[in-house]
Formats: sequence, C-alpha cells, structure tokens
Amino acid sequence: MSCTALGFEHQFVDPNLLADFHVVRYELRGHGRSDKPLNTEAYESVRFAEDFKTVCDAFGLNKPFLWMWSLGGTIAVDVIAAYGPEYLSGLLYIGGGVLSTSHIETCIQPSLGALIPTLLSDSSDDMTAAAEGFVDSAVGTPLPYSIKLQWMGGFIAQPRATRNLHISRLQPHEVWQAKAKAVPVLIINGKEDQHCVYENMIAIARTVYDDIEVKLLDGVGHSPHFESPAEVNALVRAWTNRVLWKGA
Repeated sequence: MSCTALGFEHQFVDPNLLADFHVVRYELRGHGRSDKPLNTEAYESVRFAEDFKTVCDAFGLNKPFLWMWSLGGTIAVDVIAAYGPEYLSGLLYIGGGVLSTSHIETCIQPSLGALIPTLLSDSSDDMTAAAEGFVDSAVGTPLPYSIKLQWMGGFIAQPRATRNLHISRLQPHEVWQAKAKAVPVLIINGKEDQHCVYENMIAIARTVYDDIEVKLLDGVGHSPHFESPAEVNALVRAWTNRVLWKGA
C-alpha cells in the first residue's frame, strides 16, 4: 500500500539473483508511475489480474513466480481467480503479505490500525504525518534519510481516495481458496513486523495452501527484501530452484 517498485531496488542489483532469473517489477494501479483512477470500477479484481497478465505478455513470461509485498499479497487472489493456479509457478509473500482484502482486519497490527484514520484523511497536514509514520513503521530499524524521503514521496504521490479503494475493494476470495491449494508458497517475514500480525497471516495461509515454506527473520520488520536483501534473495533463489526442479 502506497509504496512503489523502487522498494525492490536490492533485487535488481543482485548478480546471483539475476543470474538465475529474469526479474520484472511493475507498479500496481494507483501506485507510483501507474495511473491512479478514482472510480470504484477501476479497482475490481479482474482489473488487477489483467494488469498482471499484460505485464507477463509484454515480457514473454510463462508461468512466473509472483513475488508480493504487504498489500501486494492480495494480487494472488485476483490472478488465481481469473486465470487459475496453473498460470503461476509459485507465490512469494515477502514481508507481511496480506492474503486477501477480506483478511486485512485479522492480519493488521493494532498500531497500524490506529494510524488508518490519518492514512485516509483528506487533510494535507495529516498526509505528511501519515507518510512519515507509515514509512517509519515499515522497517525494523530507521531508514537512511534519503531513502525515507523517497518512500514518503511514493506515499504522497498516491491520492487518498486511491488508497481507500485499494483497502476496501472486494475480491473473489472464495474462488481463490477453492483453487489455490496446490500452488507452492514461500513466506518470509520479519519478527519485528509492525504492520502485519504474521502469526495470523501464516495460520490463514495454511488453510488455503498445502505446500508452504516459512522463514522468520530476527531483527527485521515489514520490509525484509529491503532490510535483509542478501539473506532474502538467497532464500528466494534456493526455494524457487527447488520448486522448479521438483516440477521438472
């Protein structure tokens, strides 16, 4: 929510990750460099699935792994409901992956929940406070100031109404739950996550997916791919290669 693809910079400069995989990142609608429509219809589930397929088609991706961060975790619901589990090789929930919009209340940390009114406020003063509070709580240890301003800029670039439409949109989670069981899943979460109650998220994931591997990282917050990139990238490489060889 309210972040940009710049958060994945450490993955796009890792020679080991790039040696094994063709990596592609894109901005979710309403985020970063993507368009930011303000009408409810633009945030229907199928629109998010179509966006993902458009990116896959443009880059010639066949059965990709889908790497998701935080609210980005909801995209798996859209893709699987629209195109089926066979469209993907696996799912990676890296950093407090919200499983579906129907599970937000169950998985959100109380401290972040208390910030929601400010996050959705139409006051310019609240917007500044919300951006700083949100970004500060996204990591276990303080960000370098230049990166903090970059992440706050991503937050400010998103209209308040767009943020609300992301949180409140409806998803076909029953279809996802019925179809997704066989999809391999990797969950990597920081134990200091201030946004997601990861114990609840993992428990729910285990009711949906049959093949789950979980890694919990000490001293890491809501953004493990940024906070501990070398460890996370190595875990991702090892897991994805195991899944690919298992399926060969």
